[in-house]
Amino acid sequence: MDSAATIIVAGRATVDLIMDIDRFSARGEKMRAHDSRFIVGGPGANASIAIARFGGRPMLATYLGDDMMGRFIHQALSEELVDMSMSPLTPQARSSVSAAFVNHQGERQTFNYAGQGFSRMATSTRPASIPCAVLADNRHPELTGWAIELGSEQHVPIIIDAEAPFSADHARGATHLAFSKQGLDSFAPDGSIEDGLLRAREATGCWVCVTDGEKGVWHLHDSELINVPAFAVEAVDTIGAGDVWHGIFALCLGEGMDETSAITTANAAAAMKCLQFGGISASPDRQSCTAFMEEY
Repeated sequence: MDSAATIIVAGRATVDLIMDIDRFSARGEKMRAHDSRFIVGGPGANASIAIARFGGRPMLATYLGDDMMGRFIHQALSEELVDMSMSPLTPQARSSVSAAFVNHQGERQTFNYAGQGFSRMATSTRPASIPCAVLADNRHPELTGWAIELGSEQHVPIIIDAEAPFSADHARGATHLAFSKQGLDSFAPDGSIEDGLLRAREATGCWVCVTDGEKGVWHLHDSELINVPAFAVEAVDTIGAGDVWHGIFALCLGEGMDETSAITTANAAAAMKCLQFGGISASPDRQSCTAFMEEY
């Protein structure tokens, strides 16, 4: 494209304290961490960074407190060239914080404090730029509803990052619904992936898929379940991989790419993110991702 695609992202932004540990523990004990990072996290923030590094123009709508954490998030995202004009700092509010632990298999356990005391964004708020696509997670339902309304006004792809707990109401009016495996299991706990996606499509009217880690991405073509394989890598850290996937998938759709091609590109970006410890700090740029796909 001749100009960068503007992508509106609506969702949570946090501070992530990430620890590299040998193993998870089911009992109270002291454990030694081999490495640590204090970085921006959260699905909205991570997706925005992934989009910016790919050359897109993300505009993030999120809730931040005017506290140490909120100011850190705002500055870090601004330095990543994320437009923060729709995300003012709320006085006396407490920003979201997460603690994440990564074991030697690259798997993670995350504990999130969502924050409190935020001033909700007015439903009449509109961005300064016309978006090519809209991405929203379902952590703040009122932001999700605002994003769907905005995307509908502009007739652009509207992608919902569906995490547990998920309700069909979170996606009504959207065009694309992309579950995590945990999100799909929460929506349709008693069936297969195919049954869950069929139920989700019937309930929302969206194009539907589910990201399934190293098993790739499953989506429906008519009534047939299709798998787009993951790029097999030795995962070091999976924190933020799903957020990177959603950000790049939304950007690719906004640039006019078809769903299968968008999935493939997003799969590659998410795989590359997993190659290094450090959460979203390992999100790739477009040039390195293209080279990775060509060499794979």
